[in-house]
Amino acid sequence: MSVQALNAQYLYYLLKYPLLTKSITSGILNGLNEIVSSVLTNEYQETSIFGMKVKHIFSSKLLKMIIYGSLISTPISHNMYSVINKNFKAPLTPKQKVLQLLTSLLTVTPTLSVCFVSWISLINNYAPTKGTNICGELKRIVYTIKMGLKKGLPPVLRSSLVTSFLALIAAQKFVHPDLWVVFFSLIYFVLGTFQNTKLKRLQKQQKLKELDKKDI
Repeated sequence: MSVQALNAQYLYYLLKYPLLTKSITSGILNGLNEIVSSVLTNEYQETSIFGMKVKHIFSSKLLKMIIYGSLISTPISHNMYSVINKNFKAPLTPKQKVLQLLTSLLTVTPTLSVCFVSWISLINNYAPTKGTNICGELKRIVYTIKMGLKKGLPPVLRSSLVTSFLALIAAQKFVHPDLWVVFFSLIYFVLGTFQNTKLKRLQKQQKLKELDKKDI
């Protein structure tokens, strides 16, 4: 099957099953995001096969990133962009384009940034403990997210705002509104890989500092 035929088939499914197609696309890209960032931060898993230790990148984090892309970020962005595009229908005047741009930057970008940092913080720094009650676990979850947002949100939000601003200008000119989520998924694959790698390194440094404090 040619590339053109594959592209036509993808667009057909995108129009017929928009949310499902976008979710699958985003899930795959987020999985690749985790694979690349794990390699860049030397975060390998070890499995023993016939007495030999084999390093690999397949872990529960990989599955969790796929879940994030397909079941969390995509439904949020799909519905938020649907509302924005319903309120700003083409053809847009220059003033409407600016308003559309600002609306997206002030709503979609911060929402997705908070979700991304919170999710990354949980999968990197939280693990359920035995014998702890539900209230105790909820407190640990809230604390983990709070610390993650405190350290990780400012740089993620800054880079997301700049990237989203440039991507939105391009999308307004060249991309059909129905393809916005897919377009931004590709953009955020590159940005997300960079952000995920940066967060992994920051959180590793944080863990090392905490271990050093315990040793003192």
